Amino acid sequence: MKTLVMSDLYPQFCHRLEEFGYKIIPTKNINTFHEPERRHADMQLLNINDRVFTLKDCKSKVGQRYPENVRLNCLYFGKKLYGKLNAVDPAVLDFCAENGIETVNINQGYARCSTFVITQNAAITADKSLEKALKNNGAEVLLISPGHIRLEGFDYGFIGGAGFTDNGTAYFFGNLAQHPDYERIRLFCKKQHVKIEIVCPEEPLTDIGGVVVMKE
Repeated sequence: MKTLVMSDLYPQFCHRLEEFGYKIIPTKNINTFHEPERRHADMQLLNINDRVFTLKDCKSKVGQRYPENVRLNCLYFGKKLYGKLNAVDPAVLDFCAENGIETVNINQGYARCSTFVITQNAAITADKSLEKALKNNGAEVLLISPGHIRLEGFDYGFIGGAGFTDNGTAYFFGNLAQHPDYERIRLFCKKQHVKIEIVCPEEPLTDIGGVVVMKE
């Protein structure tokens, strides 16, 4: 049984994933962050191979304001780390240097929540700087329109916070079919031989702050 670390703000998503056989560990409520971000897994944890970074590992200040809130919100993808490097915590950068992991600087500080990883060579994003950086490093990228994703307290959320991929299945929190780029997303996943599973289709597509899949 695999373990997922994720927000339980919408317990219906947790319960449905438990029915799929996952064990759920709820994220902590981090009062330092703004209310909508306080339970977001992609703000609290970063998994690089077998190393899991938490906010306690951070060497620099973690605060409410950007960029102090995105110390761990970087993207490990295709054996490279993407992020706004002057915002990424030094503990993460030191680990990458020690382990020969290339780092790629981008303008988007919310790199992880802006990117839905389909495979380790294919991703979906609405951020053009991320699209460019990933493509420049050989990845297949589907650029979608921004918006159309619920995030309490904001006008809209990010696609990377609205699901996760595991064992050949992309799980989306809420009704992906209502997204204007649904058909393009469906065909992109099909091309990568990844199945789509809509978790709780009665809910709108929702950014819950992503999911950290813990290795068995």
